[in-house]
Amino acid sequence: MKEVHTGTVQTDGVAVRFYDSANGASEKTPIVLLHGTGGSAENNFWALFPMLATRHRVVALDFVDPDADVPDGDHYVRQVKAVVNAIGAAKPVHIVGYSFGAVIAALYAAQHHADVASLTLVAGWVRTDNHQRLRNAIWRTLYDTNSDALAPFSVFTSFSQAFLNAKNDTEIAGLIESARNGPDRSKKMAFNRNVDISDAASRILAPSLVIGCRHDQMVPVRHARMLFAAIKDCRYAEILSGHGVVHERPAELFFMIDSFVRDPRRLPAGHVIENMHV
Repeated sequence: MKEVHTGTVQTDGVAVRFYDSANGASEKTPIVLLHGTGGSAENNFWALFPMLATRHRVVALDFVDPDADVPDGDHYVRQVKAVVNAIGAAKPVHIVGYSFGAVIAALYAAQHHADVASLTLVAGWVRTDNHQRLRNAIWRTLYDTNSDALAPFSVFTSFSQAFLNAKNDTEIAGLIESARNGPDRSKKMAFNRNVDISDAASRILAPSLVIGCRHDQMVPVRHARMLFAAIKDCRYAEILSGHGVVHERPAELFFMIDSFVRDPRRLPAGHVIENMHV
């Protein structure tokens, strides 16, 4: 995330920090990246941001949690709107949301049709189910008791078996340390426990792409398929990855996003994209 313009915008009494690869000087349609539950713009998009920036204007923001114990999704939607306004985009933008960011991206697209040139949802979901609530409850117990097992549990559930088995002990320890020192995710986890964007998904008008992660334990791939079915003008692809696809397969993710935003309606709604990188 180096050598990019940084700025802040005020909304709902908080300062939202954002990063802009073009410093507002580009005629290109911006791609706005929305990070996941336990991430930040830098943590989640350290690889994807610079790759996309070789071909596009790219903007990312750091979500700021409200004071409420259980945040309202509209709070985060207003942060996205404030950043989109602040970057001075002359035309609709491409919205890309990952995990929690995919949920907020869908809510944003449902509310701000005129602002969205295309929508890409990575590892997102429509409605939190019992399987997800059980994992969420385990996470909450570990968090509330300040357990040393919290960071290893987060790493274990974030990544695929293949990714973790390819790492040595030092690399695994580094992943655990990164999870331990990452941004606090407690309020977003409270929000995630009761997500239901089924109504919002049905109101999305922008050409959309849903990307599921085949080996995702946090948001199993069935959720991506349900999200694909819920959006009218939607295409679908899968990546052989765990939930942490932004770390496991960033180049593959770049290729899919780049291909889609160049011509969002090149493929018809309902098309299932064959993954040539499997």
